[in-house]
Amino acid sequence: YVSLFEKKFKKIFGFKNALSVSSGTAGLILALKAMNLSKNDEIIVPNLTFAASINAIIHAGAKPVLVDIDYNDWNISVDLIQNAISKNTRGILCVHLFGLPCRMKEILKITKKFKLFLIEDCAESIGSKYKNKNTGVFGDISVFSFYGNKTITTGEGGMVISKKKDLHKKIEILRDHGMDKNRRYWHNYIGYNFRMTNMQAAIGLGQLERFNEILKKKIDISNCYKKNLKLINEKIFFQKENFDVQNSYWLITIGIKNGSIKKIMDYLYKNGIETRPMFYPSNIMPPYRKFKFIKSNKISNSEIISRSSICLPSSIDLTKKRIKFICKKIIETTKKI
Repeated sequence: YVSLFEKKFKKIFGFKNALSVSSGTAGLILALKAMNLSKNDEIIVPNLTFAASINAIIHAGAKPVLVDIDYNDWNISVDLIQNAISKNTRGILCVHLFGLPCRMKEILKITKKFKLFLIEDCAESIGSKYKNKNTGVFGDISVFSFYGNKTITTGEGGMVISKKKDLHKKIEILRDHGMDKNRRYWHNYIGYNFRMTNMQAAIGLGQLERFNEILKKKIDISNCYKKNLKLINEKIFFQKENFDVQNSYWLITIGIKNGSIKKIMDYLYKNGIETRPMFYPSNIMPPYRKFKFIKSNKISNSEIISRSSICLPSSIDLTKKRIKFICKKIIETTKKI
């Protein structure tokens, strides 16, 4: 089933090489380890994302350089990336936050100009497209996640995509204890046990059969939220999309203008609606304060978006009736702002 899952994943999304792993985080660690990083090497990464992206860089033995996000699309600020590049910069790890693709054209120009590698963190962006191409096709290595709350799931798991065959082979060996594929129990690298199980892969195959249906539901849910929240457009905002992207809407998130998200979340919870806050900016958390942070303003965009955003229910089981109820309660509480 593992082999079948990898083959079907490649076929559906048009990837050259695909390797299943035990988690998206494991995939990121393997991707970075395959690049032979040293302790002085720096990897540029967005400051507002789930910590796995930054942790993987540290576990791979390199230093993350935290770059502020763009206020409009909430992805890494392309305008600030060049300010973060030093003689020690080896690569960029971009994250397509909540399914919205980064500005790949500009990022690829930078990687080419400075001879950097690119890793795409596609944990949240399966089904998303940039200029009609799937996220994951742009990076030297790209990583997907199939954690329980992702668009498709294997309970826990991930997939590593690589353009070059030699990188694919190295990651495959690292995934399986660093053991030589042709000489059993002979180890070429210090490796990991990051393999996916057959049971997980069988679930993944079933999920891929429903993928188009799941993706359509995600897009419909987003459209329904936007339609029903139009009345308070002056009080809320969404990630801004340009015409070059198709968002898969892994998670529907809104920003609140000049309001307390805690009061809103508490009010929604009292009405049976569970929400969650946005990620914290990495630079304010104890493990990451020592790393370089390139910010856009005195108060960073990461901080502004983090403290003003709420992640809404986004399950494909949501009905239009339920979404209308959620929006009604959001409108009620924002009237008090």
